[in-house]
Amino acid sequence: MMRALYSSVSGLRTHQTKMDVIGNNIANVNTVGFKSSRTTFSTMMYQTTAYASGANAATGKGGVNAMQIGLGTTFASTAVDIDTGGASESTGKAFDLKLSDTNSTSFYIVNNGSENVFTRAGAFYVDGAGNLCMESTGYTVMGWQVDANGNIVKDTVTPLRIMSPQNQTSQPEYTTDAKCTGILDDNNANVNSDKGYMMSLNFFDNLGYSYNAKFSVQKTGAKDDGEYTVNLTDILDSNGKSIMAGASIGLSDLFGSGSQGSKVDVTDSYTLASGMANALKKLATDPDTTVNGTTTSSTRTYKFPSELINEKLGTTLDFLPEGLTVEYTVTVNDQTGENDLTGPTSFRIVDGAGVDVTQTYIAQFDPTTNGSGWVTADGITHKITATDMIEQWNNRNLLDKKTIPNNTTTPPSSEQAYFLKPDQLQQLKDKFKGLNADGTPATGGNVLDQNSLDNMQIRVKFKPDGTVDTIEAYNPPAGDTTWGDVATFLTGATKNETIVDYLNQGYLSVTAEEANTMGIFTTELPRDLEIQYKEADGSFKIVTPATDGFKMQFSTADGSLMYIGQEGSTSQTLKLSMYQTEENPFSDIQIDFSTLQNLANGATNTAAVSPGGADSEGKGKRVGVMTGLQVDDSGKIYGSYSNGNTVLLGQIAVARFANASGLESIGDNCYRTTMNSGEFDGIGVEMDSDGSSIDSGTLEMSNVDLASEFTQMITTQRGYQANSRVISTSDSILEELVNLKR
Repeated sequence: MMRALYSSVSGLRTHQTKMDVIGNNIANVNTVGFKSSRTTFSTMMYQTTAYASGANAATGKGGVNAMQIGLGTTFASTAVDIDTGGASESTGKAFDLKLSDTNSTSFYIVNNGSENVFTRAGAFYVDGAGNLCMESTGYTVMGWQVDANGNIVKDTVTPLRIMSPQNQTSQPEYTTDAKCTGILDDNNANVNSDKGYMMSLNFFDNLGYSYNAKFSVQKTGAKDDGEYTVNLTDILDSNGKSIMAGASIGLSDLFGSGSQGSKVDVTDSYTLASGMANALKKLATDPDTTVNGTTTSSTRTYKFPSELINEKLGTTLDFLPEGLTVEYTVTVNDQTGENDLTGPTSFRIVDGAGVDVTQTYIAQFDPTTNGSGWVTADGITHKITATDMIEQWNNRNLLDKKTIPNNTTTPPSSEQAYFLKPDQLQQLKDKFKGLNADGTPATGGNVLDQNSLDNMQIRVKFKPDGTVDTIEAYNPPAGDTTWGDVATFLTGATKNETIVDYLNQGYLSVTAEEANTMGIFTTELPRDLEIQYKEADGSFKIVTPATDGFKMQFSTADGSLMYIGQEGSTSQTLKLSMYQTEENPFSDIQIDFSTLQNLANGATNTAAVSPGGADSEGKGKRVGVMTGLQVDDSGKIYGSYSNGNTVLLGQIAVARFANASGLESIGDNCYRTTMNSGEFDGIGVEMDSDGSSIDSGTLEMSNVDLASEFTQMITTQRGYQANSRVISTSDSILEELVNLKR
């Protein structure tokens, strides 16, 4: 009877233990990453009252089983349901991480200050030192670090300090590539102006400082011939200050072909300092003692753009190509400082690179030479007749071509004749009115002085060699019905003009270095800018060098870019490395012009320069400030920065065990290895190595099944009640036994 009591007591004890486990499961039903446990019982020892005996063939007696009486039950084991995942709870927090296992159970590796332990609870945060830690305990999350090249080093796990001081910012990147895209239209007013059509390129240096390179595009060829020039006009820092001011190199060094640029008017970019107008005049008009590299008496050199020479000494047709400069040097009276036009003079023509090309174009003028190669004369003249102008117009196909009847033949026939346009007739009158054949004033004037000529039609017939054959006119309002020959008058009209007549329309050149030395402008000018000062009215213009820039040639068939700079090239380099110093760490920028087009676009230009190549690489970036953190499926942690960079900061490593159920729970949602779980190698594995993943913004909840727990609670309660009934029944029987004595 005492055995029954003791057996029931053991039953009460084991069922109470099971109830403890159930209570713990239910208590942790909302614990992040909690794994439920279950209990198993086993029988205790048995008391054998009779041993089993075998069958006896001799006596024919059968075998007898052993007689045993059990002595109760005992608590056999608890088993953790480690492999069953809990439900997912979406939180949206970047460092709420859920381990989604595929083939094996994984654990985060965390350090409690003395050892590495393991957890499934992925509620993490970044502490004040920048470490990734468990929210509940502050244990640091362990993982792998990145090397100097930004690659993960899978070595012994260390704390993930993802917001260390060096991770707070992202390194800047210098600009290496840019592209010029859009449309240039010949009819756009800006490309046909002295200032050109402006484009800006924003770029970064090696330290992340931003700059703005300014370019100007000008139409430098004839209309519809597809020729343009692009020039660098300045480079400004983030404060709007020119970095070229005071630099030892010039604009043409950074972006120039040596001869293909054009002089861009940048006057509006600079301001004359207060009270410095007289200083500029003095600097411009001070006599020079050096002409073309040779020391002479005091002189002053006036410069005339070829366009001005064409207008004043030539015709509306260019007899000098654009981009040339005519230099006329006069002697200066040392006492008065005035020009002495009776003294020796010199004359030369230079191209945009400063190369003397006088002998190439001198035939256009009527000078005398001194045998040394330099042209000298009291006045450089250009002689032209009305017939010369008409022949030039014909060569350029600028005359009206008409079919007229020829009534002098039998039978009558038709022939081609050429007619002067009204504006061409007006040009002839402006140029030759009142002149004799030798250029002297004509007594009574010539045919161009006649008012009736305004109503005349003038036709010209040419010989096979392109020279004028006949020039005829008739005046319908005056009743004329036949053509009258006016060839004598027009052929005899000759214009003799001297460059001295337009001396005040030339300019005196002042270098930027001279102006900077005297502080004439409020800000310094790039060293190779030129100040063109007009003595007549004190006006000035600041222009870029003619060697600054590149010629762009577009196809006249489809408007696509054929080349820039030289044939075969569709890109050019902004050579900033020439400006690189310890204080200014610049790198070259390759600018791609290949997609730029020359098309009719309603006189509107859309051309623009933007950083980055065709694949947006090489744009450059300023220093970035961390703006966010994120974790990918493999546990890699990335930082997002204000400059657009995304940088790998580290990777969360996980641990896997041969027998995860053998881990020892040490509280705080953590486990420790045991002799039956398998050891941790100190390195860990990548989460996605077996197809598993880490889900960011999600937590793994408890895997406790309340329905199962409540069922187990009922069966445990019934077992406990039954054992208590055995005890009370045994007690009643013992009481009856005691009562026998009474």
